[in-house]
Amino acid sequence: MNAPVRVGLIDGTVAVPQATSVVAARRFHGDAASVDAHAGMVAQSVLAHCPEAALVSAEVFDVRRTAPVEAIIDAIDWLIAQQVSLINMSFGIARDVSALRAACERATAHDCLLVAAAPSHGPTTYPAGFGACIAVTGDARCQPGEIALLGTAKADFGTHPFVHAGQPQHGGGASIATARMTGLIGDMVRRGVSIAHVEAALVARAAYVGPEVIGA
Repeated sequence: MNAPVRVGLIDGTVAVPQATSVVAARRFHGDAASVDAHAGMVAQSVLAHCPEAALVSAEVFDVRRTAPVEAIIDAIDWLIAQQVSLINMSFGIARDVSALRAACERATAHDCLLVAAAPSHGPTTYPAGFGACIAVTGDARCQPGEIALLGTAKADFGTHPFVHAGQPQHGGGASIATARMTGLIGDMVRRGVSIAHVEAALVARAAYVGPEVIGA
């Protein structure tokens, strides 16, 4: 039996029931919210596709859902030391910060794959805009488990954007699509796909090629 894939989450505090899959956690900034709905939805979406994942939780967001870039950088370096295979980053900032770019490059140098959220509208956000990351957005064409090969200036891939299929009122968007993609990749790695070959495997699995066409 293959060992569980270690998946790093940079988010808030993962609450129950998803917390049962958390094997290590550390807080990097501020006070934890008593219930962090976003972190729970992210963990749930990863586990939906890779239920065996061992989650390593780097808690950077405080009760206001804010975090300094320095905390995110520290979280990446800690996750590298924790020997995670994947890092999920279901968030974005507007600035290209060189120190954050360098932290992402350190992760890839340690054979760690980074998956980051790329909102479908607005300017490029980071870390999704860095070449070291797989940039993911929501794609309404995709059912849970399906992948779209987008290849746009903002996003490499898309996948199902909702926590619960057909129920957008329960949460969705690029952050959830990113977490689902992390879970899909985690399952690939668990089944023996190397980190170096993940992107090729995603391309081969794509159910759709090219961005959505509104009205089509």
